[in-house]
Amino acid sequence: MVWIKLIISFFIIFTSVNASELSQEEISYFKIIDLNNDGFVSIDEINQSAGIFFQLIDINKDNKISLLELEELKAIINILK
Repeated sequence: MVWIKLIISFFIIFTSVNASELSQEEISYFKIIDLNNDGFVSIDEINQSAGIFFQLIDINKDNKISLLELEELKAIINILK
């Protein structure tokens, strides 16, 4: 779960330099993480979002993410595109 937090943190810090430079997809990700819709992302929201993402990926609910679960997630994302 730490890697998810790092990825989200990296994304927020390095892509939010200038809002006019963000793609619509990046803005959508920000809005997803901004759980209380106040226009800011707090560390609590990052932690909550990471927990939610983890639960969505952990299909068999064993509190571990396997490569198979990541492959299944990738397949779902590709279908939705």
